[in-house]
Amino acid sequence: MKPIVQKLPRQEFKSFVSITMSTPLFETPWHRHIENEILYIQAGHGTAIIGDFVGEFSPGDLFYIGSNVPHWFRKAHEDIFCTVVVIQFDQAIFGQTFLKMPEMAALRQLIRLKQGMAVDYSPQPVIIEHIKQLVEVEGFVHIGILLDVLHQISTTTRNTLLTNEPIDSFDSKGIIDEVLEYTFEHFQENIRVEEVAAIAKMSESNFRRFFKLNTKKSFSGFLKEIRIAHACKLLKDQNTFISQIFHECGFRNITNFNRQFKEVKGVTPTAYRAAIYRP
Repeated sequence: MKPIVQKLPRQEFKSFVSITMSTPLFETPWHRHIENEILYIQAGHGTAIIGDFVGEFSPGDLFYIGSNVPHWFRKAHEDIFCTVVVIQFDQAIFGQTFLKMPEMAALRQLIRLKQGMAVDYSPQPVIIEHIKQLVEVEGFVHIGILLDVLHQISTTTRNTLLTNEPIDSFDSKGIIDEVLEYTFEHFQENIRVEEVAAIAKMSESNFRRFFKLNTKKSFSGFLKEIRIAHACKLLKDQNTFISQIFHECGFRNITNFNRQFKEVKGVTPTAYRAAIYRP
């Protein structure tokens, strides 16, 4: 299985992609593309993997993903319906002379970003309306609104970088796809590195190096983050006891669960839940 290097269709009279995608078109495995991307989640929830980041996505989330940053938005359940507004553009459409203008300093820094970012648009909620408009408009307005959206993103100070460092390597045989899929299907079980290495048809030591090269984290660290991301979803339901949650997330005991949850989130599961419902 070859890796997916995604290329979305662009309308002939438009210089960049601006579309709404819904299930089943939403479901694209671990992939990358040369275009920079803006994603606005309108419906659905699940796990987002962006470079070396593992976390949740839900309606209202806005992501900016730099060129060639591998990513995957995986639904929490097969029967969930997801909808996302997708904006993809190649920075080459602006031209080097334009980007070198002093007025374009913030924009230049944004579009050359080789990482993923969560955009906090609360100071400028109008940005969402502009993103939706990009799907409908044509001509000069299409470019004008894109520049406006990029300006708003680049000047928002509350954005959060999700990836720690760029991922230069990329699996050329689709092995990562298989490993990620297997991990999502079995994270509630006692997964051993040797069984995942067998799926990749590698020795355990070679697999550890391969996974770290392609994701910038160890497999055990990735598995822990998948489990914690699932725990965060379950903690939002006040009727689910924490003593139930650690079992459903693949942890052997509650002590281990509390320790690993705090390592990833900086707080205990109890404190995390309390913060969600704090008035």
